Amino acid sequence: MSEQSSVPVAELEPANDLERALAAAQNGESTTAEFLHQLIEAEVFILLSQAEKGDDEDDERNIQPLVLEGPEKTPMLAMFTHSDRVSPITKEFPNFAFPYEVEFSWIVANATDGMGLVINPGWSYAASLPPEALAQLRNKGSGT
Repeated sequence: MSEQSSVPVAELEPANDLERALAAAQNGESTTAEFLHQLIEAEVFILLSQAEKGDDEDDERNIQPLVLEGPEKTPMLAMFTHSDRVSPITKEFPNFAFPYEVEFSWIVANATDGMGLVINPGWSYAASLPPEALAQLRNKGSGT
Protein backbone atom coordinates (compact mmCIF):
# COMPACT_ATOMS: atom_id res chain seq x y z
CA MET A 1 0.00 0.00 0.00
CA SER A 2 1.50 3.32 -1.01
CA GLU A 3 0.88 6.42 1.04
CA GLN A 4 1.47 10.01 -0.02
CA SER A 5 3.46 12.30 2.23
CA SER A 6 2.74 15.99 2.64
CA VAL A 7 5.20 16.54 5.48
CA PRO A 8 6.83 19.97 5.21
CA VAL A 9 10.61 19.87 4.78
CA ALA A 10 12.53 20.27 8.04
CA GLU A 11 16.14 21.40 8.28
CA LEU A 12 18.45 18.52 9.11
CA GLU A 13 21.66 18.97 11.07
CA PRO A 14 23.73 15.84 10.22
CA ALA A 15 23.91 13.54 13.27
CA ASN A 16 26.14 10.73 11.97
CA ASP A 17 28.66 9.86 9.25
CA LEU A 18 25.95 8.70 6.86
CA GLU A 19 24.09 12.01 7.13
CA ARG A 20 27.35 13.94 6.70
CA ALA A 21 28.00 11.91 3.51
CA LEU A 22 24.47 12.65 2.25
CA ALA A 23 24.87 16.36 2.98
CA ALA A 24 28.28 16.42 1.24
CA ALA A 25 26.83 14.72 -1.85
CA GLN A 26 23.90 17.13 -2.00
CA ASN A 27 26.16 20.15 -1.45
CA GLY A 28 28.51 19.06 -4.24
CA GLU A 29 31.38 18.38 -1.82
CA SER A 30 31.45 14.70 -2.80
CA THR A 31 29.76 12.41 -5.30
CA THR A 32 26.57 10.41 -5.15
CA ALA A 33 28.73 7.31 -5.62
CA GLU A 34 30.63 8.13 -2.42
CA PHE A 35 27.36 8.49 -0.53
CA LEU A 36 26.09 5.18 -1.94
CA HIS A 37 29.32 3.46 -0.91
CA GLN A 38 28.77 4.63 2.67
CA LEU A 39 25.06 3.77 2.52
CA ILE A 40 25.76 0.17 1.47
CA GLU A 41 27.73 -0.36 4.68
CA ALA A 42 25.23 1.48 6.93
CA GLU A 43 22.53 0.55 9.39
CA VAL A 44 19.35 2.51 8.71
CA PHE A 45 15.77 2.71 9.96
CA ILE A 46 12.45 1.80 8.38
CA LEU A 47 9.02 2.29 9.90
CA LEU A 48 6.79 -0.69 10.60
CA SER A 49 3.05 -0.98 11.15
CA GLN A 50 3.59 -2.78 14.45
CA ALA A 51 6.41 -3.76 16.74
CA GLU A 52 8.28 -6.90 15.76
CA LYS A 53 6.97 -9.72 17.97
CA GLY A 54 9.72 -12.28 17.44
CA ASP A 55 8.26 -15.78 17.81
CA ASP A 56 4.92 -15.81 15.98
CA GLU A 57 5.33 -16.05 12.19
CA ASP A 58 1.70 -14.98 11.61
CA ASP A 59 2.35 -11.71 13.45
CA GLU A 60 5.49 -11.11 11.40
CA ARG A 61 3.62 -11.65 8.12
CA ASN A 62 1.18 -8.89 9.11
CA ILE A 63 3.95 -6.36 9.77
CA GLN A 64 4.14 -3.87 6.91
CA PRO A 65 6.83 -1.24 6.23
CA LEU A 66 5.86 2.31 5.33
CA VAL A 67 5.78 2.61 1.54
CA LEU A 68 5.14 6.06 0.09
CA GLU A 69 3.94 6.88 -3.39
CA GLY A 70 6.62 8.26 -5.69
CA PRO A 71 6.52 9.65 -9.20
CA GLU A 72 4.07 7.86 -11.47
CA LYS A 73 2.68 6.05 -8.41
CA THR A 74 5.95 4.15 -7.92
CA PRO A 75 6.09 2.43 -4.51
CA MET A 76 8.95 3.94 -2.49
CA LEU A 77 10.07 2.35 0.76
CA ALA A 78 10.63 5.07 3.38
CA MET A 79 14.08 4.78 4.95
CA PHE A 80 15.84 6.99 7.48
CA THR A 81 19.50 7.66 8.20
CA HIS A 82 18.97 8.16 11.94
CA SER A 83 16.24 7.25 14.43
CA ASP A 84 15.58 10.96 15.10
CA ARG A 85 14.41 11.38 11.48
CA VAL A 86 11.23 9.30 11.80
CA SER A 87 9.19 11.70 13.94
CA PRO A 88 7.62 13.92 11.22
CA ILE A 89 6.50 10.88 9.24
CA THR A 90 5.08 9.00 12.25
CA LYS A 91 2.94 12.06 12.99
CA GLU A 92 1.55 11.98 9.46
CA PHE A 93 1.28 8.17 9.33
CA PRO A 94 0.50 7.09 12.92
CA ASN A 95 -0.13 3.52 11.76
CA PHE A 96 3.62 3.28 11.06
CA ALA A 97 5.03 4.33 14.42
CA PHE A 98 7.60 1.59 15.01
CA PRO A 99 11.16 2.39 13.88
CA TYR A 100 13.19 -0.71 13.08
CA GLU A 101 16.95 -0.70 12.53
CA VAL A 102 18.22 -2.81 9.64
CA GLU A 103 21.33 -3.08 7.52
CA PHE A 104 20.90 -1.27 4.22
CA SER A 105 22.08 -4.42 2.47
CA TRP A 106 18.99 -6.20 3.89
CA ILE A 107 16.74 -3.58 2.29
CA VAL A 108 18.50 -4.03 -1.05
CA ALA A 109 18.17 -7.82 -0.86
CA ASN A 110 14.52 -7.80 0.24
CA ALA A 111 12.90 -4.91 -1.64
CA THR A 112 10.36 -6.16 -4.14
CA ASP A 113 10.87 -5.63 -7.87
CA GLY A 114 9.56 -2.25 -8.95
CA MET A 115 10.07 -0.67 -5.52
CA GLY A 116 12.23 2.39 -5.06
CA LEU A 117 13.57 4.01 -1.95
CA VAL A 118 13.02 7.44 -0.42
CA ILE A 119 15.65 8.46 2.13
CA ASN A 120 14.67 10.88 4.93
CA PRO A 121 11.31 12.01 3.52
CA GLY A 122 10.37 15.36 4.99
CA TRP A 123 13.95 16.46 5.68
CA SER A 124 16.24 18.92 3.91
CA TYR A 125 18.87 16.22 3.32
CA ALA A 126 16.83 13.62 1.53
CA ALA A 127 17.28 11.47 -1.54
CA SER A 128 15.59 8.78 -3.54
CA LEU A 129 16.65 5.72 -5.47
CA PRO A 130 14.36 4.70 -8.32
CA PRO A 131 13.48 1.02 -8.66
CA GLU A 132 16.10 0.58 -11.41
CA ALA A 133 18.90 1.83 -9.12
CA LEU A 134 17.79 -0.43 -6.28
CA ALA A 135 17.70 -3.37 -8.71
CA GLN A 136 21.24 -2.52 -9.89
CA LEU A 137 22.47 -2.54 -6.27
CA ARG A 138 20.76 -5.89 -5.73
CA ASN A 139 22.34 -7.36 -8.87
CA LYS A 140 25.80 -6.10 -7.86
CA GLY A 141 25.40 -7.66 -4.43
CA SER A 142 24.40 -11.01 -5.87
CA GLY A 143 27.30 -11.00 -8.31
CA THR A 144 25.17 -10.88 -11.46
